[in-house]
Amino acid sequence: MMKANPGNRKIPTRFFTHFLLLFLFVLAVLFPVPVWGAESDFRTRAYISLDASSPAYHFLELPDEVVSQTQPGLPDLRIYSNEEEIPYALITDQELLASARRERVQVLNKGIDSAGNLSFEIEIPQNRWIHQINFMSPDKNFIYQVQVEGSRDEREWVNLLSDSTIFDLTKEQKSRHMEVNLPKTNFRYLRATVFRGVKGTLNLEGIELAYVNPTLMVAGLKERPYEFRLETSKDGMQECIFDLYHSRLPSRELEIITGAENFNRMAEIYDSENNKDWNFVTKGELYSYQLDKLAAKQLIIKFKTNRRYLKLKIYHQNNPPLSIREIKIRGINPAVVFEADPAKKYFLYWNSNQIKAPIYDIQKFKDNLDYSKMPRVSMGPEEENKAFQFKDIRPWTERNSWLLQISLVAIAAVLLIVIFRSIRSISSGKGNEKNRKE
Repeated sequence: MMKANPGNRKIPTRFFTHFLLLFLFVLAVLFPVPVWGAESDFRTRAYISLDASSPAYHFLELPDEVVSQTQPGLPDLRIYSNEEEIPYALITDQELLASARRERVQVLNKGIDSAGNLSFEIEIPQNRWIHQINFMSPDKNFIYQVQVEGSRDEREWVNLLSDSTIFDLTKEQKSRHMEVNLPKTNFRYLRATVFRGVKGTLNLEGIELAYVNPTLMVAGLKERPYEFRLETSKDGMQECIFDLYHSRLPSRELEIITGAENFNRMAEIYDSENNKDWNFVTKGELYSYQLDKLAAKQLIIKFKTNRRYLKLKIYHQNNPPLSIREIKIRGINPAVVFEADPAKKYFLYWNSNQIKAPIYDIQKFKDNLDYSKMPRVSMGPEEENKAFQFKDIRPWTERNSWLLQISLVAIAAVLLIVIFRSIRSISSGKGNEKNRKE
């Protein structure tokens, strides 16, 4: 009868059992069960004032104090009504300020009038709001004045603007500006007149319309308060630093107010969280021309940041620094959309590091909702949530680091015992085999 070779004996399974139990214990320590939200998890709340006579979706633009007191990404927002959690869709500022869709449209009734001016009409799709006309042309080195009128029936026309300018100054190493900005309008027809006799030749290839994002009808840009931290002018550059007081408040554009004319300067924007480490955000062109009695200006730089400090650099090279009267910084706050019944009371809760972001069905179909038709709601004054209960949700390892250290020592000890016994068993088997041979 063949005997098992003692040199190949398996390590006792009880050691692996002990080791596995310890390993599972460590996993439970390192990956605790997530904590779900409750009213007692939030430090702050505010009453929501509804403005509707029947159940409907409501639009709430989040005030500065809510945005600045929440965690990054706004995971710690909840709406409750009589202890019932109300689902909502979070509309970020990026979504609210999404680039307006541009669309090429057909040019109607195009012709030259008796004074030699180019005139044409555009039909606007029904229920659309537009804010910009983009002229498409391959020509360069021209300046033209544009007038735009609006009508609902092509009989009575209302003047929308008469002093806009489109131009291309490539030969003079300046700018090209082919957009005409309009006040938000939903006239069914637009009539544009491009006046002759300013400079150059313009062959019109087509027209694009920029449609207004419907969410901008209910949420608009707001000015951000700030404090100057530094303003210098040296080495061909002007530099301004702004302290916006709060982190997490989105900033999306900067405008300079100046009486200077006939200048063209490159500018850069940087951001920082500590006023020390600066990150490049974007660059743009600032100009103001007085072109044969026609004004053309671009004094706004678009960008995107949620950081507290901004730095503006304007490169004037060998020119004198710009005389800046004022600088405006603007942004738009996120919003929430939720279904509410006017017969109930609703509260917004925020300011918590104890919960994770919720997942609601409404978030998946929010793009199918028409925000412009929703009643806007407002918040009452913020108040301390008296039901708040602090929960230490740090990983168990951080709250009980001493026990983790003991667990690791125990695991190391078990491994040493297993290794020692394995070596001893192998050595014993080899000794027995040698004695048999002898």
